[in-house]
Amino acid sequence: MIVQKYGGIAMQDTSNRQLVIERIQKAITAHKKVLVVVSAMGRRGQHYSTDTLLDLIPSSPHSVETDLLSACGELISASVLVAELKQNGVQSTILYGKNAGIITNEEFGNANIDNVDTTQILKTFEDYPCIVVPGFQGVTEGSNNFTTLGRGGSDLTAVVYGYYLKADVVEFYKNVPGVMSADPSTNSEVELISHMTYDELQLKINEPVEVIQKRAANFAALHGVPLHIRSLYEETNGTFVHL
Repeated sequence: MIVQKYGGIAMQDTSNRQLVIERIQKAITAHKKVLVVVSAMGRRGQHYSTDTLLDLIPSSPHSVETDLLSACGELISASVLVAELKQNGVQSTILYGKNAGIITNEEFGNANIDNVDTTQILKTFEDYPCIVVPGFQGVTEGSNNFTTLGRGGSDLTAVVYGYYLKADVVEFYKNVPGVMSADPSTNSEVELISHMTYDELQLKINEPVEVIQKRAANFAALHGVPLHIRSLYEETNGTFVHL
């Protein structure tokens, strides 16, 4: 099985989500089972992005209510994607909250993961080849309150699942062909880096354009989780990250 992670741009409209569905269908054919992690749709100003949702309430320190509201963006994305997958004939379902298995401490806004319980995920894979989970979030052990994992936390969600589910690879779908030698928005003479080590990835995430969340990259390096960073829009090989 593999884990796939789709960000806000991939989820922001119907045409992009159709590309996501096609990627998922290919993954099911090749790997039999796929766990899909999704971010909230779009960016600030678009209806269901995390920043737009947070603009609904007065600015305040991270709390139960801010994390619950923040988590809604990914829940919306996961719900919409599963509905569209079913419409396209893909057997799929959504797991969230306690059923998704990510247990955290109560540091709202930047929670640490204390435990990952994959029991319900593995049980659900017996009936569905595709499970969609909202990224960026977990729940507390005692109260089952929603918590969030910090900016870019969906990347961490995907890598953590990749480790605990022993996935063949964790795929990150981007609007670029993979990890580039420089920022393609400011430099026309860039090249795709086809393979890189975790140490080389660590250097890239310190650059202005973050490839993946730093916590996610650190977790992948610590546990040897194989990563594949590739384009949503092009059939290119992308970048493989390994030891």
